Amino acid sequence: MWPLQWSVDVVKMGMEVQDDMNKKGVKKRVVYNLADSTWLMLMKFNNVKQGTRIHANAMFRDTMKSPEVKIKSTRETKVIAGYACRKDIVVSKNDSAEVWSTKEINFDMCHLYKLLCHCGVMSSYVDDGSWYFAKKIPGMVMEVTSTNRKSKLSYTMGISEVQPGEINDSYFDLKDFKISDIPEGESCGPAAKENEQ
Repeated sequence: MWPLQWSVDVVKMGMEVQDDMNKKGVKKRVVYNLADSTWLMLMKFNNVKQGTRIHANAMFRDTMKSPEVKIKSTRETKVIAGYACRKDIVVSKNDSAEVWSTKEINFDMCHLYKLLCHCGVMSSYVDDGSWYFAKKIPGMVMEVTSTNRKSKLSYTMGISEVQPGEINDSYFDLKDFKISDIPEGESCGPAAKENEQ
């Protein structure tokens, strides 16, 4: 589940991590702030609340090659999760993708996927394609099928359900977390400066 919180000047998305540590009482979540291209890795265990803020904007410039992608609009439409969507074809040197998006939700999924590429968060999924480098996809991407042109292997990412107004604001609450900032443009390795939130 990816809760979204957005207004004119705030665009945030959260993701709760469900792994073996969760069963031991360690709660982990990630909060992405698309407005300033930062993301927070948050961890809570008993009364300890720790977090690391990563400034990803410079990483895009310094470490991500932007492949040349071409977009071909089509007239094909379908309804996904109750939203009217239109199909675009996004083609690069290595892959092609069918991308379904809706203008009914104003959320930049392509930018979010660029954030997901860094420090290993979902990189094994998003590295297999280049559709998210497209800059002219209108509205929110609801479904993608990306196919490698050489191997013919493909994957599909889809939004299965949208529930407006169902998000608890406490999901984005940083109260009592000790947040360490990694300087912009640096990787996750250097010592970080701690801030009280």
